[in-house]
Amino acid sequence: MNRFSRRDVLRFGGVGAAGVLLAACGKQAGVEESKNVKAVGVMPEAEGLPNVEVTDIVLLRTAASLEYNAIDTYEAALGLGVFTGAFAAAGEIAKRLRDDHRGHADAINGLITTLGGKPFTCGNPRVNEIYISPALALITDADNENPALDVVVLAHALENLAAQTYQGVVTLLSDKALRKAAMGIGQDEARHAAVLAQALNPGVAGVLPSIDEATGKPRVAAVPAAFGPLTPIPVTVGPVNADGTRSSLILETPSLNSLAYDNVTCA
Repeated sequence: MNRFSRRDVLRFGGVGAAGVLLAACGKQAGVEESKNVKAVGVMPEAEGLPNVEVTDIVLLRTAASLEYNAIDTYEAALGLGVFTGAFAAAGEIAKRLRDDHRGHADAINGLITTLGGKPFTCGNPRVNEIYISPALALITDADNENPALDVVVLAHALENLAAQTYQGVVTLLSDKALRKAAMGIGQDEARHAAVLAQALNPGVAGVLPSIDEATGKPRVAAVPAAFGPLTPIPVTVGPVNADGTRSSLILETPSLNSLAYDNVTCA
């Protein structure tokens, strides 16, 4: 089974991983604390990451966690009761994609079991905390005038996040059969994103990236970028703020502090 150092996985986790490593450094050796700066209370020492290994099982558990993130988000969206009228078709799409993710999660957890690992059967806690929960809070805000549209925008971003994650995982998995399975599921996630992109921005104009002249922001596209780079995914949702803008979140693929290590469990 392949094992990777933190340095090796930086190219999967991107800038977020680098930030984690910097945060874990704590005090610099040989640097004395300044006696001229007064402090209120005692600041605890920065805690670094536990001594863990990034194995094939960890990578697959992380992929499974994102499948459950998607399942839970579609379930929450369907529970809002917003898929009516012009968005009735989006509700049927959401059900189909949710069921696809259930199949993906079962397939990935089957591979984990075969490798002797423990399946991961809930959403990634870190992704829930920093992306999904804040987004759903904005979407369900009483002042939000179009929660149905925002739900589809969030779903599209999560599908792209999953596709990028599998793309990154494929380069790190040690076994050819595992890479093949990850590539197949990653293709499905990309297809999901393309379907939702066409629901949001239909026709030829919604295939390649373009800019909305009214807002100056990129429109949702079926092919958002060239294959290869793992780029941040912007999501703008929620009510209009006092300054006329709406809140934006930036989604990134899991980094070192959000992988589903062996010691990470479902609450």
